Amino acid sequence: MLLRGVKNLAKLEVEDTSDSRCPTCGTWLIGDHYQGEAICPSCGFVVHEHIEDTGPEWKAIDPEDKAKKVRVGSPRMIALHDFGLSTEIGRGMRDSQGHYLDREARNQYYKLQKWQRRVRTTTAERSLSSVLAKITEISDALNLPKNVLETAAQTYRDSAKMKVARSKSITGMAAASVYMACRKCGVGRSLKEISRAAHIDKRTVAKYYRLVLNEVERNYVPQPSICKYISKLVNLARIDTKVERVALRLASETNDSKISSGKAPAGLAAAYVYMASIMLGTHLPQREIADVAEVTEVTIRNRCREILESFEIKQCLKPVA
Repeated sequence: MLLRGVKNLAKLEVEDTSDSRCPTCGTWLIGDHYQGEAICPSCGFVVHEHIEDTGPEWKAIDPEDKAKKVRVGSPRMIALHDFGLSTEIGRGMRDSQGHYLDREARNQYYKLQKWQRRVRTTTAERSLSSVLAKITEISDALNLPKNVLETAAQTYRDSAKMKVARSKSITGMAAASVYMACRKCGVGRSLKEISRAAHIDKRTVAKYYRLVLNEVERNYVPQPSICKYISKLVNLARIDTKVERVALRLASETNDSKISSGKAPAGLAAAYVYMASIMLGTHLPQREIADVAEVTEVTIRNRCREILESFEIKQCLKPVA
């Protein structure tokens, strides 16, 4: 009884504090999920007992099985104007027995869908909904990961909150937010790729990007590293991985601000890949590399000349045993 009282007292003391340390020796606690206890690994003191398991009672072997067994709604999504927390009438057109609805019921169903879409968004949320939908469309066209989509949506929400996006082009602000998110998350996407996915001019995307950078972020967001552009170029051109490894080593050994300052990373990546192909004896024409990197052949030759003027590159050959 005395030990149980000490346990309860320690439990109350730990619950009142914010850290998860042992009240006796101050060591971080570890949890025993099978016994439902939180114990100290140093002195063995049981701080918590009969802890409730907040996880699901079922197990899933793959994401599809998990989606079938889960009984709660989707998580909170910044890319949706209502964060995905509102209800939505589906498009199944079936009753509870699985039978198709008759014509009269379908007409009533269509009317309910229409009015549900109207009352779901207010006048102030309609513009936000259209911009977030455009951001999602651009992200899907570029196959961007989910974190980039969420970052772009948060960037536009900040712009709307600061009234920077008022009376601005929906497509331009959406494309600028996606480009800003790509640079924040370190994903190599150029202005030309984003403008092509958004179906607007490249200069328009650059104009709105400068607006977001100056008015919302106000801090310089660096571009992704040249190594990521090299990997992207090798994957798109389906070049041998040996060329990629040599190009990455050249980029890391010749990392100088005099070469990369004011230069487009795509041009430098194309130059490193071309130099690596020459060193390995792989025939890769400049035109093919320039087409994939979306630069000119003159740019590749200029970047190669600048690298060779600043550094001395030696290739050592090892005899085959």
